[in-house]
Amino acid sequence: MRKKLQDKMFEASYIFELIVSLIVGIAIFIFALRMIADLASFSVFFEGTGALTGVLDNAIVLAIGAELIKMMCKHTPETVIEVIAFALARQLIVGHAKPLENLITVIAIAALFAVRRFLLNRHDMVETPDGLVEVESDEKCGD
Repeated sequence: MRKKLQDKMFEASYIFELIVSLIVGIAIFIFALRMIADLASFSVFFEGTGALTGVLDNAIVLAIGAELIKMMCKHTPETVIEVIAFALARQLIVGHAKPLENLITVIAIAALFAVRRFLLNRHDMVETPDGLVEVESDEKCGD
């Protein structure tokens, strides 16, 4: 009885994650259309470098959203690292941080890539509604 209840709860949470992913995907699509419409008006090109910063910020936020959807649909350590790397890259590129904060961000991104390259195997376990599934390949994620 307990195992069946746990399985049902896991399946329900998995379906809920997919629904949230769908909602986020719809929002990303709408905001991407809005960004394209803003660029099509050409007025953004005459506002100076502040407008470029805004475009970059919007584009990176959309990319983070897309990575978040991947992370919610495919439960692997690699997708989590990619989301964190995009979020750190956004802070580095668009944020106006102090030099020490930028250095810490660069070190954090380098650490993420090192973890991805040397510590993660494609042999890791992946959660599915049917339980844990082992990924077939022994390749490193960075290869």
